[in-house]
Amino acid sequence: MELKYKDMIKALNSIEDERKIPESVVLDALKEAMAKAYKKDAELSDINVEAEINDKKQTIDIFQIYNIVEEVEDDELEISLEEARELQKDAELGGTIRRKVEITEMSRAAATLARNVMRQKIREAEKVAVYNEYIDQKDEMVLGVVESVKDKFTLVNLGKTVAMMPRSAEIPGERLVEGQRLRVVITEVNKDTKGSQVLVSRADPMLVRRLFEKEVPEIFQGTIEIKAIAREAGERTKMAVLSHNPDVDPIGACIGQRGARVQEIIDELHGEKIDIFQWNDDITQLVKNA
Repeated sequence: MELKYKDMIKALNSIEDERKIPESVVLDALKEAMAKAYKKDAELSDINVEAEINDKKQTIDIFQIYNIVEEVEDDELEISLEEARELQKDAELGGTIRRKVEITEMSRAAATLARNVMRQKIREAEKVAVYNEYIDQKDEMVLGVVESVKDKFTLVNLGKTVAMMPRSAEIPGERLVEGQRLRVVITEVNKDTKGSQVLVSRADPMLVRRLFEKEVPEIFQGTIEIKAIAREAGERTKMAVLSHNPDVDPIGACIGQRGARVQEIIDELHGEKIDIFQWNDDITQLVKNA
């Protein structure tokens, strides 16, 4: 089928580059789309058809697949052994054989179907690609850019997808504007959904943990451990810390010289107050420390 082969391949290459979808996935989508389009044109929904891309001849070929039988009852689905061996000498009863279908043009309805199938398959592939990209980043902090602010949520561009941040996941009182860069934590990654696959938050306690891991090397290295975080986003965070090195003061390390480390985090959290206290296994003493 010579249907503007070069233009079609060029378009497919563009899809691969822009949407970061593997070539094999795009080509499989094209072959399925062309096979379904042929079945619509032929008005034979029960036939077995497959498409094949011939790079050498620069064509998209359609093959109808027949079951090899002793006695043909349905010539759209079956072929006799005698006829099959004329096409392929080693054909055997119970097997299948492909016969190329010659087509020079496609009806408008079939072409529309092909485009729709392609779009659907590409969307499905995009969802899988996004899921695979972000599922391992759940609970991790990422840098995003505010794409748009809606009444009930904000859309945040993460680079390879646009995530949704529900209003309840925003820091109360923080005014977000389009183009603003901000840090968020990925809270949810969905594989099958009509809306945004990735949900992010600035109100989740995990964001505080990740910010301290970023600003305080002793936490990142494991010398200091964050044992618990209680957060009322926009108001106050209480964080219990424990040092695994008696020579390292966990509270002082988190605050930093002249409060520089904790101030970086306070600024990121829109002025949210942060109380840091010593962890203790004794609940009574822990409450006193808090």
